[in-house]
Amino acid sequence: MIINGKMAAIRRWTWRLRRPVLGLTIPRRLFSGDTIKVTFLEEGEPFEATARIGQSILEAAHDNEVELEGACDAQLACSTCHVILPQEVYDSLEEPCEEELDMLDLAMDVHDTSRLGCQVKLTKEMEGMEIVVPQSLDAR
Repeated sequence: MIINGKMAAIRRWTWRLRRPVLGLTIPRRLFSGDTIKVTFLEEGEPFEATARIGQSILEAAHDNEVELEGACDAQLACSTCHVILPQEVYDSLEEPCEEELDMLDLAMDVHDTSRLGCQVKLTKEMEGMEIVVPQSLDAR
């Protein structure tokens, strides 16, 4: 849409933020505080992302438009944010709680290093790690 010779910003609604954002902008909150680089592997394709230390893998995925659903809003009521972590990262984390293990029992393609992305907070030591996003059953 062109208004007065300039391209007008197209507003879109995103399900993850539940508020309107400009179509091609990066959320400013992404750049507050220290950041690290992580790589999401979606269907074998690497995507390098910038994430804030202290945010969850799920939040980092949403900030970088990685398709990781998180249907329950991090309430441990689903397994749609299931990710597979490198062994050394998995070993450095606290044991998953019983509720998380119950939800992982419902997930597809579970590995020994599977976790729910909503339950893992990013740390400086995770700089450069690869996070595998398992393929979903969605056949679009």
